[in-house]
Amino acid sequence: MSKRGEDWQKFSAEVFTHIEEYTVPQYGDKGEDQCTEFTEQDFITQLKKYINRFGRNSRTGQDKLDLMKIAHYAQMLSEKVEA
Repeated sequence: MSKRGEDWQKFSAEVFTHIEEYTVPQYGDKGEDQCTEFTEQDFITQLKKYINRFGRNSRTGQDKLDLMKIAHYAQMLSEKVEA
């Protein structure tokens, strides 16, 4: 496996943990959360929101959390595009 592939696996494991331990408990699972009804544009809007706020937060750890959100929104947008 490439080093890029190893990096991706590590990052995807972090995103998985974020989804399981933060997103689903707070907002519900697929089919019962607000993202279920999102359009492609809604996902793009959310991606822009977190990208634009990156580096501007005063709370410790918020940038890392925003990266998890960006990755998750990108995945859900990708799923929407495939549909």
